[in-house]
Amino acid sequence: MSDAKLEEIAVRSEAQITRDRKSTILTVCPDRIRDAFRIFKQEMPDYYHLSTISGYDDGAMITVIYHFWKGKEFLSIKTSVPKQDSTIDSISDIVPAALLYEAEVKDLLGVKFEGNPVCRQKLILPDSYPAEAPPPLRKEADPAKIRKMMGLE
Repeated sequence: MSDAKLEEIAVRSEAQITRDRKSTILTVCPDRIRDAFRIFKQEMPDYYHLSTISGYDDGAMITVIYHFWKGKEFLSIKTSVPKQDSTIDSISDIVPAALLYEAEVKDLLGVKFEGNPVCRQKLILPDSYPAEAPPPLRKEADPAKIRKMMGLE
């Protein structure tokens, strides 16, 4: 992976670069995520394989991580959104493989991906999942309460 290209991407998208073992991580502000992906796609077209989008609840923020790989090289683009307003622009028009991964993160962590048409409906949660219940991977989600709300217990 070219350090010069990564530095250029980081500067142009106002990102920070960190390395963790075999992975390189670009941390981007949520309002710069689309710019970062446009630049990334233009400057590093070899990283075309989005293997997944993951995320986690750290208490106050929801972190979303886009995982790419090329051979034995791994690159992740990471951003965080506040739990109270967990909305971010979709990148599915830039990276089409993100379409279903974003919908999955929406179901499990409650992140709203603006511009993703699949996010209008539930993808992996059952239709009976209560609208008033927190998404299942949020820290405040209580599985026993959710099961009761769904009439399973």
